[in-house]
Amino acid sequence: MPLNHFHTGRQTPIIAGPGSLEQLPELRRRLGASRYMIISDQGLAATGLVDALVDNLTADAEVDTFLAPTGEPSVATADAAAAEVRALPGRPLVIGLGGGTALDIAKLVAALAESQGDMENYLLARTPWAGRVPAVMVPTTSGTGSEVTRTSILTDAEGRKLWAWGDELLPDAVLLDPVLTRGLPAPLTATTGLDAFVHALEATTGQGRHTFIEAPALQAIRQVGETLPTAVTTPNDLVARQRMQEAACLAGQAIDNGGTGIAHNIGHALGSCFHLPHGVAVTLALEASLAWSVADNEACFAPAAHALKAGCKAQELPGLFRELADQTHFNQALAPFATLTLDAEALALTMQKDENAPMAHNAARRPTGEDWQWLADATVSVFERRVAELATQNREISA
Repeated sequence: MPLNHFHTGRQTPIIAGPGSLEQLPELRRRLGASRYMIISDQGLAATGLVDALVDNLTADAEVDTFLAPTGEPSVATADAAAAEVRALPGRPLVIGLGGGTALDIAKLVAALAESQGDMENYLLARTPWAGRVPAVMVPTTSGTGSEVTRTSILTDAEGRKLWAWGDELLPDAVLLDPVLTRGLPAPLTATTGLDAFVHALEATTGQGRHTFIEAPALQAIRQVGETLPTAVTTPNDLVARQRMQEAACLAGQAIDNGGTGIAHNIGHALGSCFHLPHGVAVTLALEASLAWSVADNEACFAPAAHALKAGCKAQELPGLFRELADQTHFNQALAPFATLTLDAEALALTMQKDENAPMAHNAARRPTGEDWQWLADATVSVFERRVAELATQNREISA
């Protein structure tokens, strides 16, 4: 690794282990908040987790809730939630409870509550934040790492996946309670866990990598490889569940300092064009692009290959990742999209748009010229092959 200059972002305190939610009243008092505002989503609310948390906190202080629509977070949802928080009397503690959608919205709402104007003003870091109200993130999935990053991803009215950034988006604390992840369906456990792997790999191989990125990223890769298959197949294994929560946080810290790469460039384009969920999109994109990225960059990828499987070389990493996706039954996550047709030309064009440029620029291998279309074609091929495999697997099960 060449000599370089770097600085790391602030680290959010993390409280981990079963029963971590019991820390919320003490955190509220310490942070000077007078009430709670829980930001979650309708899908999680249907499981009863939101009502259970409301019941637990009501004895301590007033509790309000905002439930985002199921699916990717949007500019409109962030504005609607912020309006409710701004209207509250007193100073709320914003609690993000859920997966990436709830956490991204909660982080934005905490900042919007202290800042003027609508969400549109803050997209792509166009306007500095004016501050934020206290915030605590409580992830119920293990993948996005949003709980420890200064970035939130959301879609605008045109369906484009955009981002907002700022130190104000870091929460005051993160609570990792593995009990909250036990009810996550197997396909979501798989895709969120594979998302964490992609975060770690792209951070530790990106253009801005350094020692304080490699350390958490490589450990995240080890833990995902060791525990994700167990977390998928044995949902009540709290050791595996907590290890995956830790891995997602480590990978989140890594991308907060090191950014992401070409798989996220492709993944964001897939989300904008075809509305594929983020974990599904980046998994397809990494499988399609990894061998291309490793070519002539073996030294860069060698530590990650060894972390995933001791003794393995960089050239083996694409195959190891495909094996991990297969071990976690990733194809099952494609079932809702089996009839979808992907347009490689539209994908290639979206990959080259300004909002996706930082990810391509940070990639271990930067695409040029015909690379864009080749990567788009490869991604479409991976999707079509895996959908065909899913059909075969379903026929075998039926027989």
